[in-house]
Amino acid sequence: MTLVSILGDFHSSILPIFFEFKDKITKHIIVYDDSKYDQLQFDKILKGQYYFLENHEDHESNIKVEFQIISMKINEDKYDDILECYDSIIKHSLNPKDIYLNTTDGLSSVAIVLGDKLLDYGANIISYDRYANTYNLHTKNSMKKFNIKNNIDIKNHLKLIGYEILGYTNKFELQNRKEIILELTKDLTNYKKFVDLLQKNSIHNINGFDNYKNLLSKIDKQNDRPFIQGTVFEEYIYHLLKDNIEFDEIMTSVSIEFNPNFINELDILMIKDNHLHTIECKFVNNLDGEHYVYKTNSIIDYLDNDGKAMILSIGGDNTKITKSGNKKFQFSLGTKARARNGNIKIHQSKVFYENEFLADVRDWFFAKLH
Repeated sequence: MTLVSILGDFHSSILPIFFEFKDKITKHIIVYDDSKYDQLQFDKILKGQYYFLENHEDHESNIKVEFQIISMKINEDKYDDILECYDSIIKHSLNPKDIYLNTTDGLSSVAIVLGDKLLDYGANIISYDRYANTYNLHTKNSMKKFNIKNNIDIKNHLKLIGYEILGYTNKFELQNRKEIILELTKDLTNYKKFVDLLQKNSIHNINGFDNYKNLLSKIDKQNDRPFIQGTVFEEYIYHLLKDNIEFDEIMTSVSIEFNPNFINELDILMIKDNHLHTIECKFVNNLDGEHYVYKTNSIIDYLDNDGKAMILSIGGDNTKITKSGNKKFQFSLGTKARARNGNIKIHQSKVFYENEFLADVRDWFFAKLH
């Protein structure tokens, strides 16, 4: 199979079709424009392709996947460039039935010209619906619709768009201490009192809360302040989601290098039907909501063109009266509006209610994107 992918404004849109046919591809031709922006996006995609070649095996035969990567840089506004591209595609695959052109979100002029000529030649055209997670397969005289069978996992999603995964919490580690985490968070309001005392005291100087101290000692975390104050809540949310929501995969504490010197750790990552989402978990009394909306907005732009995010803030009231009598908000009306505009859901409450949170997750992340 010769897969021809056209990079467009949403460069990651080519990946669901690539991943669907990953075990059948013998040549992957990537067509991209010669602009500086498109060159940068191509470099990331190319890095991801080489990663995939080095690390992937056919899941049925356990044989390492091998395919040839061929790049074709063109000027999308020059008809002759597109014709030369067409001629090159034909030379790389003499059997027209072996050619599959992925036009999903590709450069429109390139897709139109290549699609028209390749259909006449007897090749196939694929158009992926990123909202329904289906694709249409076109020939000169037919069109059939198919469901995607091989959804991308989180690691491959990140790697295929050229990012480095620097660390994450291993799922076996998460499972091994699950009972402890759930016991610690059984009464989240009381656990919050314990966490608040840790702001100014060491755990050894806190009276009471012996149950929490013993539980933390069992997993050798009694002196790990960041774990007690933040990670426990994040892992509790991880288990709550994993046990109740049908995401394809969930990861926590994922450290990603998006670009050199731009590294971020994401509390929760979830993927469903080739869309990568994130939840920022905050177990605090006060929060600079505007800061986290801006931060989250910038991150989801990197993660997925259609990804969604949620900021989960538990522990304090949204409105606080200062000593001077003024109102201070975690999330003002303006900040909430900015969040909605950026595809970010805010779930804020002093007391955490599992069912309300899970309902919010279902409504937000599983709602149709169009």
